[in-house]
Amino acid sequence: MLDAPRELIGRDDELAILADFVAGVDRLPGALVLEGEAGIGKTALWAAGVEAAEAAGYTVLAARPAEVETKIAHTVLRDLLGPSFAEVSPQLPAPQRQALEAALLLSDVGVGADRGAIGVATLSVLRALASGRPVVVALDDAQWIDAPSTSALVFAVRRLDELPVALLLAVRSADLEADLPALVAALPDDRVRRARVGPLSLGALHSLIRQRLGMTFPRPVLGRLHKTSGGNPFYALELARALGRRGGSADLGSELPLPRSLRALVEERLFALPEETRELLVHAAALAQPSVALLEAALDTDAEAQLRPAVEAQVVEFDDTRIAFAHPLLASVLLSALSAPERRRVHNRLAEVVRDREARARHLALATDRPDVAVADALERAATLALSRGAPDAAAELLEQARRRTPPDCAEDRRRRIVRAAEFHLEAGATTRAEELLEEALARSPSGPLRAEALLRLSW
Repeated sequence: MLDAPRELIGRDDELAILADFVAGVDRLPGALVLEGEAGIGKTALWAAGVEAAEAAGYTVLAARPAEVETKIAHTVLRDLLGPSFAEVSPQLPAPQRQALEAALLLSDVGVGADRGAIGVATLSVLRALASGRPVVVALDDAQWIDAPSTSALVFAVRRLDELPVALLLAVRSADLEADLPALVAALPDDRVRRARVGPLSLGALHSLIRQRLGMTFPRPVLGRLHKTSGGNPFYALELARALGRRGGSADLGSELPLPRSLRALVEERLFALPEETRELLVHAAALAQPSVALLEAALDTDAEAQLRPAVEAQVVEFDDTRIAFAHPLLASVLLSALSAPERRRVHNRLAEVVRDREARARHLALATDRPDVAVADALERAATLALSRGAPDAAAELLEQARRRTPPDCAEDRRRRIVRAAEFHLEAGATTRAEELLEEALARSPSGPLRAEALLRLSW
């Protein structure tokens, strides 16, 4: 396995695939395609592969094109071949040398050179370099390769025969089939391996945030951060930075702070949808388990028809039982765009139609910003239910919400809920938060059983 750079946490499987790729470069031409969404960590893995290939003594031709360069002819070819051109140009026939000099902007000789001549010259350069040692052609964000560079590379790769030349490509999943088939298809199928770069686990994300930002969060907050980011390390780090700026807390019902850089990535897709579709999606985003039936009950509308534009835009997918957003950030952006009254209106509607007692209690809590005996009681009952389901962290969160919704004249209920929340936090392993709540309970409690219980818990 490759030695992982410091930031490659939770990527043992992908590093093993890269190690296999590097070990096979000196055999037949082949390709490894790293697929994944933006920010998922493809570039870090690609860089690890480049570093390993260089350490193995291979010649690495690398390029990292950008979207703005896709219309600039031969941009990628210049990045790949420019550094090595002086070394191999004496070995090229004059017509090939002149054509490639023009493409690489090294000379104005032969401007308008035949595309075929540039392709032949590219093949000659690869052959010359591979005659000395194996070659790795490495492209990050390969979906942004310009068409003339693609043409030259496809021509060359198809004619590599048994030369030790391999392709290492990182590409966004959504762009692979649309933009890269020619380059991938230039090699036989059995020589092309595709590796999906998936989300990080909760534990890996915790380690990444601690290593990169020096931050740690309570497990419930970390769980929400993981869910909102979808395990995407770039999104998670941005969210963690924003969360850290407001003290690292995230109460039930408060949306995680979305940095402007993330919001811009998804707003354009969402706000291009019809207004009635967005209204439906807002309610779906507020549900833990959204379904067509629940949305139709809440909004009295033909949910399937109104969801079609969102399906076509690849914002959601749905079947008879479930609606799923393509990425959790889409739901977060929809909710964070609501005003406080709008958010309360959504949750009030949903509280009327959901059947699960815990889900209903959460919606009731989010439908008001004032103390309410009935809401506080419903939240406490939901906490007991959550504990019975083996979820002490969720139970603690629900009880903290019950405490906040308890009216000031119900002091005994408030103290009881504080102590119970602390007990559930202890069971979930959140000792710091448990101690804070027990200290609060002591400060609020006169002599009596609750005060004694708080003292007993603090002594453990």
